[in-house]
Amino acid sequence: MTGFDYAKTRATAEHLIAKFGQQAQLRRITSTGPDYDPAQTSQDFACMLVDLDHSQAHIGDTLTQRGDRMVYLSTAGLSIAPTLVDRLVIGGVEHAIVDIAPLSPGGTTVLWQLQVRQ
Repeated sequence: MTGFDYAKTRATAEHLIAKFGQQAQLRRITSTGPDYDPAQTSQDFACMLVDLDHSQAHIGDTLTQRGDRMVYLSTAGLSIAPTLVDRLVIGGVEHAIVDIAPLSPGGTTVLWQLQVRQ
């Protein structure tokens, strides 16, 4: 018996996010130079995502605040994995990444679920 084809599931997720989502940028900020006077540079990586409101049931929990967004980030064409120090630019507005939960069954990252905050 063969295993489940997660690559096909990933392709389906990429297709659906491309069809119903929007373009955004994943902004990676890097620091160079001495610790006392670092020079920061940023690089934007184009990405596709679906931006959703958090359920009212989650608001008020210790990690979720009013105004937080839940984002499904596609892996299509994205050469980096998001980290908590990155920023997500949605519609020209920069958001901090509060939490990252990759959906990666069988070792294949299908998509990233992010909690972002303005």
